[in-house]
Amino acid sequence: MGESVAGETVGSGSFLPESLLPGKDNFSLFPDSLLPGATTAASGPPATKLEPDNLGYANNSMRLHIDTPVSVHEPTGHENRSSGKMLAAEKIFAADSDKVRRSSTLPVNGKAKGAVAVDPQKQQRDELIMDTNKSSIVSKRSVEKLYYHREPEYFRYFVSKFKRRSPLINRGYWLRMKAIEHGVSRFLAEQTAKRKVVINLGCGYDPLPFLFLGKQPVLCQGATFVDVDYPLLMQNKVGIIQKTEQLKNILSKFTTTGKDAGLLASSDPYVAVGCDLTNIEPMKEILRDHLSLHAKDVAILFVSEVSTAYMEREASQSVFHWSATFEDVRFCLLEQHLPDGSDHPFAATMLAHFEKLRTPLRAVGTMEQMKLRFVAAGYPEAGTEIRSLWELWSDPVFLSAEERRRLDRVEPFDEWEEFALFASHYFLLYAEKEPGRDYTYKPYRASRASLFAGSSKGSIISSPTTCSSPDTPQYHFGPGDILQTHELLEPHNFRRYAASIPPLLTDSSGDSVGLHGGLGTQERLDTCNTYSRFDAVQPIQGPPLRQGLMCHAVTRLGSTANCVLTGGRTSPDKASAEAWLRLDAKWRRVQDLPTGRYRHSAVPLVLPTDPRPAHTVLLFGGRTSDGHVLDEWLIWTGETGWQTVTVQGEERPPARFGATMITDSREGVSGVLVGGMTSAGRVLNDFWHWTLESDMTLICKNVTARATAFLKADAVILGRFGAQLVRSNRGILMIGGITGARMLTRQDEILNMKTLRPQPIQGPRPLFIGHTVMDVDGGLLVLGGGATCFSFGTTWNRSCILNDAQPGEFEMEWRLHSTLEGGKPTAEQSKIFVESPTDAGADSNGHSGSASKLPPPMAIHEMKISHGINFPQYVEAARPVVLRRCQIGTCTTAWTTQYLKEAIGAGRKVAVHAATTQNMDFQNKNFQYITQEFGTFMDAVEHGERLYLRALSQDAPSKNPTCLSEDFPSIAQDFELPRELEYVTQNQHSSPLRISGPVNMWLHYDVMANVYCQVRGRKRLLLFPPSDVSQLGFEAGASSSSVNVFGMSDGKSATTDDAALANTHPQEAVLDPGDILFIPPMWVHTTAPTESLSIAVNVFFRNLSNGYAAGRDVYGNRDLAAYEKGRKDIDKIVKSFDSLPPDVSGFYLERLANEMLEKAKNLSRNASLHSVYAELGGS
Repeated sequence: MGESVAGETVGSGSFLPESLLPGKDNFSLFPDSLLPGATTAASGPPATKLEPDNLGYANNSMRLHIDTPVSVHEPTGHENRSSGKMLAAEKIFAADSDKVRRSSTLPVNGKAKGAVAVDPQKQQRDELIMDTNKSSIVSKRSVEKLYYHREPEYFRYFVSKFKRRSPLINRGYWLRMKAIEHGVSRFLAEQTAKRKVVINLGCGYDPLPFLFLGKQPVLCQGATFVDVDYPLLMQNKVGIIQKTEQLKNILSKFTTTGKDAGLLASSDPYVAVGCDLTNIEPMKEILRDHLSLHAKDVAILFVSEVSTAYMEREASQSVFHWSATFEDVRFCLLEQHLPDGSDHPFAATMLAHFEKLRTPLRAVGTMEQMKLRFVAAGYPEAGTEIRSLWELWSDPVFLSAEERRRLDRVEPFDEWEEFALFASHYFLLYAEKEPGRDYTYKPYRASRASLFAGSSKGSIISSPTTCSSPDTPQYHFGPGDILQTHELLEPHNFRRYAASIPPLLTDSSGDSVGLHGGLGTQERLDTCNTYSRFDAVQPIQGPPLRQGLMCHAVTRLGSTANCVLTGGRTSPDKASAEAWLRLDAKWRRVQDLPTGRYRHSAVPLVLPTDPRPAHTVLLFGGRTSDGHVLDEWLIWTGETGWQTVTVQGEERPPARFGATMITDSREGVSGVLVGGMTSAGRVLNDFWHWTLESDMTLICKNVTARATAFLKADAVILGRFGAQLVRSNRGILMIGGITGARMLTRQDEILNMKTLRPQPIQGPRPLFIGHTVMDVDGGLLVLGGGATCFSFGTTWNRSCILNDAQPGEFEMEWRLHSTLEGGKPTAEQSKIFVESPTDAGADSNGHSGSASKLPPPMAIHEMKISHGINFPQYVEAARPVVLRRCQIGTCTTAWTTQYLKEAIGAGRKVAVHAATTQNMDFQNKNFQYITQEFGTFMDAVEHGERLYLRALSQDAPSKNPTCLSEDFPSIAQDFELPRELEYVTQNQHSSPLRISGPVNMWLHYDVMANVYCQVRGRKRLLLFPPSDVSQLGFEAGASSSSVNVFGMSDGKSATTDDAALANTHPQEAVLDPGDILFIPPMWVHTTAPTESLSIAVNVFFRNLSNGYAAGRDVYGNRDLAAYEKGRKDIDKIVKSFDSLPPDVSGFYLERLANEMLEKAKNLSRNASLHSVYAELGGS
């Protein structure tokens, strides 16, 4: 039948041609019994009042439920131009129609023997179902006029006034029409001597027979088309045909019967039947008598486009079963289905729409269930094929790349995610049953010509309905895999395709964030929302744009508070080339992009330039105003503007837009690019790793094969369009978007790029479309998002946080605080700002100040610990994290100097470090080991003496690691790790007590992981990733360095230089009592108290299952066995060259060293891929 569009009133009558409106002289086309004022025994209650069909191209909406805002289609310039004059005319029509009484239950063939009992409720339901025809036929007419220009038009005769639909609705109906055309063409093209009959069940006003008879007469030779629908609707359709010469001329010997129901009209190629499909007995009789359907020389195709969906399951199953009784038969069915259940936001909106219209979908389920229904009806399983319309869209056999591109030339289009959601919720089924065909014969499926010739092996048609592909990964999710959603506090603001802006101060990172631009409930926005977990927050403002913007990018410059906004669009054919820099809290317009673009990918880079690192933006791809898709790489600096980056070699990513990109580390020069869409509208399922070399060229490596080999049949969830990549405590996650093969589900719309395992969600379900995600204190903050759900309305996300905490165990602090307008740009702001070296200062695009040898440290990720946190995932991610305000016992208040002296014993002897300077140096031993009484030590520290206690085992300090409970039992009960860190306790190696005065610990790394628990005082820690070790002055075999990274006045070692320090990537944390810092293995670090006294407990634990060196390891920093063995192997290699001349030995040893260094670099790159994305295996 059809579907009503959100905003249209059920019962609207404007779909009728003007010649058939009440008051015209041909109104007699209605049965005499239905003329104004007439009554019949079959008459029911007065018909639903006919009202204007009021959905134009834009600005139409439907409220889905109380807390869902009014939905709109994005304004594109094609506004609803309905005039008051036309509306007045339609009101007259509506008033006249009140006099009309309608009935869908009429005598068959005029053979009524008396009054027919009518069920008023059924009659009303039937009328509502007939009304769905109105919206769909208007939408198809919009498609016909726009997309089939210069072709014969047939929908026009069934629609009184053209209404241009939105691009999303146009494209959706175009795909529906294409799918039905594909199925019918396949049948008509079959080589057979039999008569062919095409029966369109629930045809509505669809002119399917005329589309084929008028456009492809040769293909239709010997074929008969049968239209079947409710009697009243078919009477109207026959009346239109009778009055339209262009239609009658196609039908040879067209005659009408004058009957109210049953056989209404016929010609050589066409038959019109008025029949209620819930009672098909009359239709059986007509088709048997008039067309001899059960004859041996007949091949039949049943077509049903969203008609049996409105029937009860038993009734529609009877239709399927009856169709399967024919000997040579096909069935082409296009209907809705639920690929991820009724609670998916699109599905919920769709179902609510039909419920509101009082035309609920009676038997909607999954594609597999529908296939089983056809098998149960009598169609062979091997002869029943089914695929979603989204699969068909991406199938190059069903639809060529040029056909898809041609659509974009009709009207601008950028509603790709919404189009995919629509197409994913509709399927095309094609079932066949031919005589003499052995469908149980296994090679049959491989040899026959499939309707879906380009089907992928993972589709439902290529595997039995009772089992899944053996290559499909079988996931078993545990509590640690699941992410829980927690909605933000009221109020909510709705927008999608916005961009996040960092807070104005770096200290506020993770505590507040801005959400800028995007598409709101009424229009594109230029405002910026500020979200925070604190009450007192500085509002965040966007740049002064001339108009609202969406699909733009905002890139934060490293760990600074500065950022760059690039590109975006108003409408899909109006891309912006503007770029804006926020420097020192002020927005300045900088150099424009070479070409305006939107849905591009942008990431921050930190270049190791001299004398200070340079913060830059690397940008790739995007789409331009004319629809051109870009493959260029650009890099921006404040001084040079945008420069093209050359890609080395032949291997390079093809052009795309809507891809997702992220760097390997927060301030690195390498990263990955995933997915995106081609100019032909196909989602790319590829995975690229890129590295920016020192000569400013790019090396790209396609690693798709490794990733897809790991995912096997589930590889389709990797390549996405419109997804977001974000760092988290679980590693980097890819969230949302669409794939090219199927719709993502609640189980797999979040993919862990390190393990390549999906991370399912529980709780209130957001729609990960048009959303923005960022890593904040407490989890992942998901802001904005939503979608226009085809013609059914719009669904909006309520912003939320994703984390490990269960409902009731997480205290929501985040909420929307303010919304600020960006204002319009002044003449001064519109001038292009070119940054000078003095503007950059110490931070390079950061705050002003003197040059520093060490890059500004980035704040270590922070979060509040919560029940259910999966700490092993933090350990596996191998990234430091600060757990704030933890419950570690009474020690934070009880461990005063006096208490400790009494509890431990003031006279107890302890070994301490006595330093001569503030910075202790283990390599140069600028301190002494002395033994003091504990009371004396505590008093000295209180008075600011440079002393440091790292507790040792009391019984065997040179053999056993220290343990707080064994070596300090009198205070051990005061300290405890939170139960969420049970993994640490279970794998504990040692737990040293640390008490220090105003001295800094030397730079070192630990082989074992550890958690540093601050008890009293404040302490500053600097950490460096393992990849920085060669820049920090570590001598061979040493686990400590003499480099003073705090930059104190007592000098630094000559083992490193300024350039080396400039290439490091420091991270910083300041710990208060109750804070815990997780320090992964091999992360170089050092500490400095900010007060005279600092007390901490350090818990070391084993995180590797093997690889530790044999023998004792008192301090937890003995290098791994492989490293110790490797150093011995180096000695052996060097000795093997002893017999050669020194210059020859040096030549080859240097070559070997370079080879090893290159392999180490490759391993580091692979390690980045491993730690950030996946353990894929191979080399």
